[in-house]
Amino acid sequence: MVNLLAYILAAILTLLSSQSFAQPVTTSVDRTEIVRGETVLLTIRVDGRQGGVPMDLTPLEADFQLVSTRTSSQLRAINNRTESWIDYNLTLFPLKEGELEIPSMIVAGETTTPIAISVLPQTDTGIANQSLYLETVISKDSIYVQEQLLFTIRLYFTIQGIRNPVFTELDIPETVIQQIGTPNQYEKLVNGERYGIYEKQYALFPQRSGNIVIPDIMFRGEVTDGSSNYVFRNLNTRTITSFANGYTIEVKEKPANYPQDAVWLPASEVQLSQVWDNDFSNVRVGDAVNRIVRVEAFGLDGAALPPLPTQSIETINFYRQTPEIERKYVDGNIVGSRIEEASLVPTESRTVRIPGMTLPWFDIDTEEVKYATLEDTAFRVGPLRSTGPDAEDDEQGLVDDAEQNLSPVNENPQLSSGVETPIWIIALISALVAALLAFFYRQIQNNKNNPSAPKPPSVGAPMYAQAIAPNEEAKAYAALVTTSKTLHLPALRLAIIAWGRQYFADSDLHTLDELADRTGDADFKKVSIKIQQALYGASNEDAASLKPDVELLLARVQALRDARNQTLTQKVKDQEYTLPPLYKS
Repeated sequence: MVNLLAYILAAILTLLSSQSFAQPVTTSVDRTEIVRGETVLLTIRVDGRQGGVPMDLTPLEADFQLVSTRTSSQLRAINNRTESWIDYNLTLFPLKEGELEIPSMIVAGETTTPIAISVLPQTDTGIANQSLYLETVISKDSIYVQEQLLFTIRLYFTIQGIRNPVFTELDIPETVIQQIGTPNQYEKLVNGERYGIYEKQYALFPQRSGNIVIPDIMFRGEVTDGSSNYVFRNLNTRTITSFANGYTIEVKEKPANYPQDAVWLPASEVQLSQVWDNDFSNVRVGDAVNRIVRVEAFGLDGAALPPLPTQSIETINFYRQTPEIERKYVDGNIVGSRIEEASLVPTESRTVRIPGMTLPWFDIDTEEVKYATLEDTAFRVGPLRSTGPDAEDDEQGLVDDAEQNLSPVNENPQLSSGVETPIWIIALISALVAALLAFFYRQIQNNKNNPSAPKPPSVGAPMYAQAIAPNEEAKAYAALVTTSKTLHLPALRLAIIAWGRQYFADSDLHTLDELADRTGDADFKKVSIKIQQALYGASNEDAASLKPDVELLLARVQALRDARNQTLTQKVKDQEYTLPPLYKS
């Protein structure tokens, strides 16, 4: 019985001792009334502990954002009595205005006491007497769908040594967000005080009509407070914040009067221009004329510009290059451009008219539908360029013909009057002309009767300018084989045409397209197209990459020659067994 009483007494003393040395948890804030955009410091103190305190901070997420956390512990002895505690300093940013409550939380197994705070609306006092000030600026309160909206964030500060700066990240649903350039830093004198300014600019492109919400922007950074802990001499820091209200922007639909089948282009200006690399004074069949068309839009990204209309002209081969998409920044605005380049190769001698272009766009300043246009372009295509001794006379004849066609016509000619030419002079001139004609006729007949001395080609004449002759096909083929080994595409093109002219004995063959059609060979035509695309910039292939294609083309040429040789051999055999005519004619 005595032992039982002793045990009960010991248990009571142990319980009283544990209650006297309890580890209470207390919470406090540095202030209970703040202005929207300011932070509040919540301190959670746990007595009798030096670290490793479990706590659940999830309840704070409903109305607050946890900006930073710092811990500090203390241990002291007074009158042989030892005391210790640990402080958790939480910097909280209220997410809304009004009467808020820091809720109770479970810390070290105990429930903390909730604390009420008041978040007052932000008063527009401007930058006056503030060491840290954040402002946001928008270019418009109302825009059209896919129109550019400029959004600027500026942080004014006089505090030195700001570390780890962080801004609210923009995340707006169904909106394309592009940062314009890199952040800009400069200084400005405001109310007689010099401020450093950190500026970020964005271009926003809403992709749907209705309202979009630009969120509130908060800045957070750290500055040292000049103190340090004793042991490691680490500088203590404090968190600084600044806040700017967001915006609600009205996004209007595309106007009803905008062309329904056109791409929607809301911009402050759209320009459509073209450049030719030829003055059109001497364009011949087979010449390549390069055309560069450029679309430039102020207030739109280059990726938003549509492809230009595809043009097709019966006597023009188009070889288009890959479009170039560009973007640049002019006075804080995005300027997008689309550049399309094509090589135009005429295949027929005639007057060619290249149709113009019309591109609708919407002027966001005047709210009007406007059109960027290109006028039609016309030029005269002459026959295939001559390379013989009469080339200059031929070209001069084209110029003279053009001048004659452009010269005004006298609709009321008058008969000239004067002394008539005597008949004997006319007879003498006629006799001289007849003698000259007889002389030239005789020379021509002599040349025909003496084929062993053909007229040599002029220096610099291309291979397709050689005269058609029975024994020239083999030479043209040998030249083609030699040229194919160098993979020099311009020379290879000429060598192919030269062989085709001799093979088909046709002096009117001037282009690869005509020769490919004449052969009727699909592989021959495919390789011819690849060679022309590489020549005129319509593909990214170089000469080396075309080596297998050139070998295929040579194989097809050899097959055509073999087929013709078999036909000729069979024809000779057939003639051996053919009876001669009974009577000589």
